[in-house]
Amino acid sequence: MLLPLVAAVAGAGWGLLLPGLIDRYAVDWPTGRPRPAWRSACPACAGARPPWWRGPRRCPDCRRPLTPGWAVTVPLTAAVTGIVGAGVGAGWALPAFLLLAALAVPLAVVDLRVLRLPDPLVGVAAGGGLALLLLAAVADPAFPALGRALLAAVLCGFGYLALTLLPRSPLGFGDVKLGAALGLYLGWLGWPTVVTGVLLAPLVNLPLVGVLLVTGRAGRRTPIPYGPALLGAAMLAMVR
Repeated sequence: MLLPLVAAVAGAGWGLLLPGLIDRYAVDWPTGRPRPAWRSACPACAGARPPWWRGPRRCPDCRRPLTPGWAVTVPLTAAVTGIVGAGVGAGWALPAFLLLAALAVPLAVVDLRVLRLPDPLVGVAAGGGLALLLLAAVADPAFPALGRALLAAVLCGFGYLALTLLPRSPLGFGDVKLGAALGLYLGWLGWPTVVTGVLLAPLVNLPLVGVLLVTGRAGRRTPIPYGPALLGAAMLAMVR
């Protein structure tokens, strides 16, 4: 029980920094115009923003609040890191999975807000996870698990790409990249975990779609974010 608690406390600390990070990436932009990758000014008053890791909860100039605030990011990140710590357990691979848990909340929230999975965050999840799993494979050693993880990442990436290319597919290329990154982690844990994570994603997405429809945030023809479902299914699959 100590490991999940420590992971949850560390996640809560990370959650204190997330409002600024989410606000920077959740850039809503008019259709047809190139969307900037990073918000550098307050959308309300155009005032310059300080670095996200030491930014205030409000704009220094117009006092616009950052959403979501600590009341959302701290408990949510603590819960995700605690669940991952309990599911994966102590071992050399744990830092890689905690990295994924730390990035899961900003990825999910940004996708919910602006239908976007920022490439820098997905890239850190994929590249950082691969580096940490490589270190785990050398230290353990567990090269078969690493090979399985790489193969699962490739298969998940091509699988989601095929689904994206189907007519009227709700998936985007951000989902493809995230699916491949999640395949890396799920593959490390085994093929049953990969299958579970892939099959759970549509089921996890159903209540999310229902909530968005009921609250009026989405319609029948409105694109629905799939990143939160991918991340939620992966986290549930890791709990063995």
